[in-house]
Amino acid sequence: MKFFHIGDLHFGKMFFNLSLTETDQTYWTERFLEAVDDYQPDAVVIAGDVYDRKIPSPEAMQLFDRLITGLAERGKYVFVIPGNHDSAIRLSHVSSLLKTHHIYIAGNVSREMQHITLGNVTFWLMPYIFPKAVSDAAVLDRDDITSYEEAARALIEAQSIDTSQCNILVAHQNVLAAGTAPEHSESETIIGGLGEIDFSVFDPFDYVALGHIHNAQKIGRETVRYAGCPMYYDFSEINRNKDLTLVTVRSKSDIQVEKVEIKLRHQLLQLTGTLEELIDKGLHMQDKDNYYIQCVLCDKSRPPHIMERLREVFGDNLVNVKIFREENNPSFRMAETVNPSDHEAKQELDEQFLQFYQSLEHEVIDSEQEELIRRIMEQQERRSGEYYPDDKYVPESDSQELIDFLLNGKDSKEDAV
Repeated sequence: MKFFHIGDLHFGKMFFNLSLTETDQTYWTERFLEAVDDYQPDAVVIAGDVYDRKIPSPEAMQLFDRLITGLAERGKYVFVIPGNHDSAIRLSHVSSLLKTHHIYIAGNVSREMQHITLGNVTFWLMPYIFPKAVSDAAVLDRDDITSYEEAARALIEAQSIDTSQCNILVAHQNVLAAGTAPEHSESETIIGGLGEIDFSVFDPFDYVALGHIHNAQKIGRETVRYAGCPMYYDFSEINRNKDLTLVTVRSKSDIQVEKVEIKLRHQLLQLTGTLEELIDKGLHMQDKDNYYIQCVLCDKSRPPHIMERLREVFGDNLVNVKIFREENNPSFRMAETVNPSDHEAKQELDEQFLQFYQSLEHEVIDSEQEELIRRIMEQQERRSGEYYPDDKYVPESDSQELIDFLLNGKDSKEDAV
């Protein structure tokens, strides 16, 4: 048996000021269906975060429809779970009907995980879980579950798993290996260690198809793996290959993983130099349409009309500008070239807000404006208790919705209407 393991599609995602739905994501979907034709897998596993927000745009929904319809037309089994960005109820709408076409979409967490057996391989679908959902009376009806790891372990122990057969788990969680976190990128919204689960919790399963982390990698053992996001969603991923994960199950003890190349509509390119040097590079660049470009300025003083002058040569392919600050010149901020610590959630949120402002205003925020934004966020952080009376437990889903509101306030209000 062979299956493609994918996840974190984030259909409907904005990349700075660009909507990827009808461009890069549509292009990827068509290339993926071609890969299905070429490699003829028996199934496709989608490990959560189908959409970028809980109320997806019509265009994002149409794209997902195109994907699963294309797979159904090819006679493939499809296994889908909701991630923390998805609404489980919306994603699993008409799932009973879809089963007749071998499309299995998990809904909310239930005591018995949905599982489907193909030959001697059983696929188990575990939606994104958090402690309160698992301890609920309708699921395990327990009051002693306080952590994500306890929730995952209790839910798995409640299943009737025939370990003499091959078992595949599809999950969307923050998984560690003996305390070591997976390598993150800045396109994820991970709130400082929230939701950590050790990979040993998944020992009853022979392969674990994970979503949630955007860098493809194994975690703990070869057969516990993140597929990663399918295309570039942040410049921190610039040196990552966006390959497909193809899993071949020959037996319970013989599971092979290989990478399959897939063509993307755009690659990422980061250019560094003074404003004049960057303009010159743009004028002589013949294939700029194949890239999304980030410019890092190294001028000793701030040139006027930065965005306008760079857009004249790079056009809409220029999606971001950062300013490099020399140590003796505090009026400019340092362009970050490494990922922030996962435990520095506020710093990550600051950076996302600055990028969001730039995408709307087409201008780089100066140091005074940036400092004001940081002070406002710090003040809001001190007052956060007013909005969460039960400060002992804030689900990651609530944190995600708060960040979505801060970054997409106008759209979120329109969605709520």
